[in-house]
Amino acid sequence: MRFVFALPALVLLAACSPKHGGHEEAAVSGPVITKWTYAGDTGPDHWAQLGGKATVCGTGTRQSPIDINGVTRPQTSKIVLSYNSVPATIQNTGKTIRITPQGAGDLVLDDVHYALQYIEFHSPSEHAINGHRATLESQFVHESAKGDMVIVSVLYDVGVADPMLGSLWTYLPTDPGKPIPLPDLLINAQDLQPPTEDFYAYSGSLTTPPCTEGVTWLVYSSPLSISAEQADAFERLVGPNARPMQPRHDRDFLHIAGS
Repeated sequence: MRFVFALPALVLLAACSPKHGGHEEAAVSGPVITKWTYAGDTGPDHWAQLGGKATVCGTGTRQSPIDINGVTRPQTSKIVLSYNSVPATIQNTGKTIRITPQGAGDLVLDDVHYALQYIEFHSPSEHAINGHRATLESQFVHESAKGDMVIVSVLYDVGVADPMLGSLWTYLPTDPGKPIPLPDLLINAQDLQPPTEDFYAYSGSLTTPPCTEGVTWLVYSSPLSISAEQADAFERLVGPNARPMQPRHDRDFLHIAGS
């Protein structure tokens, strides 16, 4: 499926943020930790204590997620979402549910191809829009041949059941383990995204260690709907698994309305 619409020159935004923060990494206080979780002494407040590149979790100035609010500004270029309906695997990683389509297609931004690598879920949503944090967030992780990343984000509010998530949730692995095939089910990433062409964009980071900066985020402005039962099924297995909101600092938000 090909999906074309106008988009700001976000690569320029991401390029202004070096992958490891663009500043000297300050010393991180506290004992070194060897694993990370979403709570307690190995939770988000302590991720920088993992050391190495993960120190940017505490020192970075372009960290994700954020609350998207305030004034936005437009610039235009072109993006093409070109996804395929393909077989996929599902995995309970112990920290999230990961869907990995095989040959899923890509996103083309300013003539650079970013291949879809996998889809992950977070509850509650990691991003917020105008202070509203949704029940669930899906993140479509794309990567270029040079290793640059674009992540497309979709928020879910509680309402009617989502039929595509319903199909996926049938195969939710009870325990953490290796990826397992999704039998008799083809995944097209576009079926898990809103039908609109309207989203917010900004330069941020990975939301898990090592919290690498220089990631371009495209967050759809319109949420999808998920039933309370679907949300509960995820939370019983994995959640909560959302990093707290990070400071905006001096970053711009771009509000993109498709053509």
